[in-house]
Amino acid sequence: MRLHTSHFLKSVERRNWNSVQNFLADDYTDRWDHKKESAVADAREAFRQFMFVTIENRIDACEMGDDQASVRAVIKISGNGGPVAQLVMERVNTLSGPFTFDWRKASWKPWDWRLTRVDHPQLSTERFGGF
Repeated sequence: MRLHTSHFLKSVERRNWNSVQNFLADDYTDRWDHKKESAVADAREAFRQFMFVTIENRIDACEMGDDQASVRAVIKISGNGGPVAQLVMERVNTLSGPFTFDWRKASWKPWDWRLTRVDHPQLSTERFGGF
């Protein structure tokens, strides 16, 4: 699950939206009222503002069940871009504590996991600039 989370974040960093979409479960939902399609669309819009971007992650914990897992990771975003890019970096980089990534096994295949939720209790639900 640590590797899945890192690969998911690397897909976001590379702005590979097809890969990002493949990581998300069809019933993905989060506290910002995103569903699968709106999460990808808003992330695409926010990360479009970056000329270049790096997403660093440090996995703090991983809890595994038979068909569910939860990964907690501290994320730092660095890069350069327009005002929205600067705002994204400021909001994410000033958070204390980890993001939580909830995963669910999608099939009998050991590698087939889908992201069902991302959360951080300090990240405002207020939307800004399409993000």
